[in-house]
Amino acid sequence: MEHHKDALLAVRANLHAQIAQLEQDSRAMTMPALHEAIDAIRATALAHNLIAIEGIAHAFERAIARNRNATAFGLYFDQLKLATGCAEIDGKAARDAMLAAISVRMTG
Repeated sequence: MEHHKDALLAVRANLHAQIAQLEQDSRAMTMPALHEAIDAIRATALAHNLIAIEGIAHAFERAIARNRNATAFGLYFDQLKLATGCAEIDGKAARDAMLAAISVRMTG
């Protein structure tokens, strides 16, 4: 059990680093490259049952597909980085709260 927690902590740290790097690189990336990078984050999160990260990444992909220029990249990246610290037990609630925060900030 302790090994699983250590491994998951490493996955979370790696995802956080990937998200931070992607945030720096995102504006210069092509649409396909950006989508592929976000999808890789989403797939890793899904494989490790990190519900909050997976859900936010999925919403980010949809927002970019609708209109890249109108997507508030910073809001999604902020929430993705926060989600790397969410406990597994509250993944769905955290995902929903973080997506709501993005929505409120976009409309507010």
